[in-house]
Amino acid sequence: MIATTEDAIIAHIKDAASATPGLGYRLKAVTSYGGELDDGLDKVIRAFPSVWVTYQGGDKPRAVSTQKNKWLMSATYSVMVGSRNVRGERATRQGSQTPGALKEVGAYQMLADISMLLAGQDFGLPIKRLQPGAIKTLYNEKLRGQGLAVFAREFHTEYVETQAREPIDLSDPMWLRIGLNYYLPPDDGSVDSADELTLK
Repeated sequence: MIATTEDAIIAHIKDAASATPGLGYRLKAVTSYGGELDDGLDKVIRAFPSVWVTYQGGDKPRAVSTQKNKWLMSATYSVMVGSRNVRGERATRQGSQTPGALKEVGAYQMLADISMLLAGQDFGLPIKRLQPGAIKTLYNEKLRGQGLAVFAREFHTEYVETQAREPIDLSDPMWLRIGLNYYLPPDDGSVDSADELTLK
């Protein structure tokens, strides 16, 4: 459910960005966060304005059935928005408009749009509707003469996780044996040798 919800958030933002009239500005990327901001701002700034989504974690699960095979899981997602503007930090946050040209979106507008798009959504999934949370400033500075701003907004949800089977009995002899297959190059798909180890 963690990955499914993250993918649904990304897809929902992409759909809104590509719709007509859409957001009123173009996003260069809407994707799962993969450490782009850790690779150096010089590289990532060229991809602004962008949106990244990542799973941030959850609290301790809570049993919701007497059999203790269903657990209420909490999940927090972070949606990061990045914007830049050659007119400086203020324009980066608040945006700017040049007559006859597309609006250069600011980070504040992106945050507002993301909140409007995601708050109250469940995407047809068995999750509690997303609730907006804290907003954090990740970057708000000047780089090579242009303003740079990255903000993150948290969204919270919950879902029920069902234990699909009985707990594994590690005293069962079946769990004390390990089978190993060896494939020698060139690998023709056939097992060249095999071992079975019994654990004490």
